[in-house]
Amino acid sequence: MTQLLWRELGPEFGVEVMGVEPQVPLAENVIAQLRELFDAKGLLVLRDIDADPRFQTYLSRLLIGEEPLANGMAGLDAAVGERQLLVSNREPGSSAPMGRLLYHSDYMWSPDVFRLLSLYGVKVEEPTSPTMFVSAVRAWETLPDDLRARVEGRFAIHGQDATYQQRAGGDADVLVSKFAVDETLRLPVGHRHPRTGVTLLYVAQQMTHRIDGMDDAASEALLEELFDHLYRPENVVEHHWREHDLVLWDNIALQHARPNIMIEGPARTLRKTFAPAPTMAAEMRPAFTTVGA
Repeated sequence: MTQLLWRELGPEFGVEVMGVEPQVPLAENVIAQLRELFDAKGLLVLRDIDADPRFQTYLSRLLIGEEPLANGMAGLDAAVGERQLLVSNREPGSSAPMGRLLYHSDYMWSPDVFRLLSLYGVKVEEPTSPTMFVSAVRAWETLPDDLRARVEGRFAIHGQDATYQQRAGGDADVLVSKFAVDETLRLPVGHRHPRTGVTLLYVAQQMTHRIDGMDDAASEALLEELFDHLYRPENVVEHHWREHDLVLWDNIALQHARPNIMIEGPARTLRKTFAPAPTMAAEMRPAFTTVGA
């Protein structure tokens, strides 16, 4: 029986896991240990692992309770092409090729929000730009009483348009993602995680438009207080990339961001997978620019 080793990456969430062999299928006791760690810690890092797209897709689905081999290897292979893209400043047609990303959860504005995201280091040159994570679970648990009282029972409106660029703070390098079709979703500020049942502070710099029922100035002032709490430096776990790193996280419980990436900077090509598979219609693929472009 394989017993995995792991170490804490932060005081509240995130672990680096050692001892996982990238094979399909994994042993049942390994699956059980990984699922338990994922549910408890929200962020798993596997370093120096030779993970091909099939294994990355397989593990991504396993961690959220799906059965990736329900239709056999052929079913898994068919899913691989639907569930990956590149995040790269080198490869043509890649997602988010440049700029600084504000904190967000992918597709937070959709009722079909991704439950898990993963990135794998395909080509990474030094000095590399990290990915930063914060926990919306911890943020809700530690929310000051006065601030909690002001958001209890309130709802937030999340959207996919580019209105958030006002939060760039004068940084011309902040990345703007613009979709062809605007979509919004109204959810409680204290949102319950659909799988684990825990309560989250569900607002984000990049995805939250406003607090419902408040005028624009009051809404933005309240959101800024929530952001100050959510993104305090002591709440952040940074992952500094190396080639052959596989990082998987709960896209609902955690938010992620990154510093500026330059097209002409060191190569940073990461393979990204989603669970469950997204609907990647043309109108759902954003165009990328920066605030200063």
